[in-house]
Amino acid sequence: MKKLLSLLVIVALLALAACGGNDDKSSTPNDSETKGSTSKAKEISIFLGKPEIAQEFEAAIADFSSETGIKVTIIPLAGGNAYERMTSLYSSGNAPTIMMMAQEFDVFKDRLLDLSDQPWVETVQEGMTDFVTIDGSVFGQPTTVEAFGFIYNKAILDQAVNGDFDPTTVRTHDDFRSLLEQLDALEGVDPIHVSPMDWSLGAHLTNPLFASQSADRDERHQFMQDMLDGNVSISENDVFNGWLTTFDLIKEFNSNKNAPLAAQYDDGALALANGKTGIWFMGNWAYPQLHEIAPEGEFGFLPVPISNDLSEFGNKEISVGVPSYWVIDASQSTEDQQEAAKEFLNWLVSSESGQEHYVNEFKFIPVFDNFTVKPEDSLSLSVLSYMEGNYTLEWMNLYYPADGWPSMGAAMQKYLSDNSDREGLIQEFEDYWKNAGE
Repeated sequence: MKKLLSLLVIVALLALAACGGNDDKSSTPNDSETKGSTSKAKEISIFLGKPEIAQEFEAAIADFSSETGIKVTIIPLAGGNAYERMTSLYSSGNAPTIMMMAQEFDVFKDRLLDLSDQPWVETVQEGMTDFVTIDGSVFGQPTTVEAFGFIYNKAILDQAVNGDFDPTTVRTHDDFRSLLEQLDALEGVDPIHVSPMDWSLGAHLTNPLFASQSADRDERHQFMQDMLDGNVSISENDVFNGWLTTFDLIKEFNSNKNAPLAAQYDDGALALANGKTGIWFMGNWAYPQLHEIAPEGEFGFLPVPISNDLSEFGNKEISVGVPSYWVIDASQSTEDQQEAAKEFLNWLVSSESGQEHYVNEFKFIPVFDNFTVKPEDSLSLSVLSYMEGNYTLEWMNLYYPADGWPSMGAAMQKYLSDNSDREGLIQEFEDYWKNAGE
C-alpha cells in the first residue's frame, strides 16, 4: 500500500512539474502580465476547505477588502477532496495564493512560502505549528484547534443524575456505563447517538486507540510504526481492549441500534440539541448547528474511557488538535500577492475585526496568545478547560496512511451493524496495518 501511495504522489508531482512550466513565474498567467500591476498586486485568491463556514468567511473577506483595498476571490472545495482540488489548480497554473491545507502539506511543502518572520509566529501557542515546521522554519498558520469526544447536553444529563451534572465524574468504563443507564431510564430520551460515517468512526473514534497508548509522544508513534511493521497483536493490547469495551457500550446503548448505519450527520445535531439524546460522539465543529437549533443550550465534552483505572492516560483526556493550516503559495504567486496574503493572515489573527470574525462568526478557538476576543459558547469553553488542564490527546489520525480512516471506518461499520464480531474486527485492523506498511 505504501508503494502504491508513493507512486501516486510521484505521478502527481511529475504532472505538476510538466504542466506549462508552473515553476517558471514568467509563464504563469498571474505574473508576466501582472507583476508590478497595481490592480493585480491587490488581488489574491483563497482556497477554503471548510464549507461549513463559507458564508461567514465571505463576510470576513468583505470586511478585509473594505479595510485594505485588497480584492479576494474565494475558491471553494467544490466536492472531492482537498488534495485532488489543489493538484488540479496547480496543474492548470491557477494555484490559490492562500490555501487551507492539512495532510496535503507533505506533498506541496516545496511550493510554499516560509512564514517564520511573520508577527503572529511569536504569539502562536506551543506545539501548534509543529506539523508545518521544517528545519526550524514555519510554513503554515494554524487555523484553530478542534476537539472531538462525547458531546453532552447538560440539561438532559442534569435530569439523568437528578442534579447538577459534573463532567469530571465520568472517566472510566464503569462511570460511562452508569451514566448511559441513567440516561436510558429517562422517558423519551436515548442514551447516545452514533453517527456511522466512516470519517467519524475511522478517523475520530479510533484516535484514542492510538493516542492513549502512551503519554510519551515517541512511544505512541512507535506503536503506530509497530502496527505498520506487523509487530503488534492488538488482541493482547490493553488499550485496544479497553477502547473496544467502550465501543461495545456505544453499540449497546446506541439510539439507532436497530438500523445503526442509517443515521445521517444532521440527525445527531437534531437529536442532541432537541434533547432526544443525551450524548453524541462528534466534534466541536458541530456547535453552529447545535446553537441554531438550541440557542440557549449548554453543551460539553466527555472523554472516551479506555479502562477502569482513573489514573491511566486517556481516561481524562479528549482529542484536541489543529485540523488545518493556512499556507501561502510561493511557486505561482507574485511577490506582491504574497505580501497581500501575509497581510490577510495577520489581519485575521491580530486586528479587532479579524478576531471578531474568527471567534464569533467562524466559532474558531484561538491558538494565539494575543487574542482579546474570547470564545463564550459552552462547547468552546469545555475544550479550553481540557486544554488549560493539559488533558488532551494528540491527533494521531494526522499520521494515518492515506486510506487509514476509510479502511478502519468500514471495518467499524461492519462491527457496529453486527456484520462482524470481535475477532473479525481485530483481524481486519491487523491486516490493514500490516499491508499498509508494505
